[in-house]
Amino acid sequence: MTRDEILALAAGRSLNVCVSEEIMGNKVVCDAIFGDTEIHTTMKGETVYDRLTPYSENLTAAQLVITRMANLGFIEAKLWENENRPDVICRAALLTLFKKNPDTKSKQNKPKLWIVK
Repeated sequence: MTRDEILALAAGRSLNVCVSEEIMGNKVVCDAIFGDTEIHTTMKGETVYDRLTPYSENLTAAQLVITRMANLGFIEAKLWENENRPDVICRAALLTLFKKNPDTKSKQNKPKLWIVK
C-alpha cells in the first residue's frame, strides 16, 4: 500500500478493514447475515468473531490502535494520544507501519510452510 493510497482512504469501512487487518492482526470477512466481521484468536487459542470495530469513526476504538502500535514498539504512537480525530490516528498508524516495513501485507499473507523432500 502506498502513501497516497493510505491518505486517500476516507473514514469508514475501507479504513476500518485496513486497520483491522494490517495493525490489529485480525481477519475481516463479509457475511450476508452478520455483515463485516472481525476474526481474531485470543492468547488461549480461542477464535473470536465480532462486528468490525469502527476504528476510523470512534475515538475509543482509535485508542486501541494507539495501544496496539505502542505494543508493537512504534514510539510514534505516543504522539497521537492527544489527537481527537480517529481517522487521522488510523492513517498515521498505517503510514508509520508501512514506512517501517513497506511490504508488510505481502509478508503477512505468506504461509509459513516449507516443502521437505
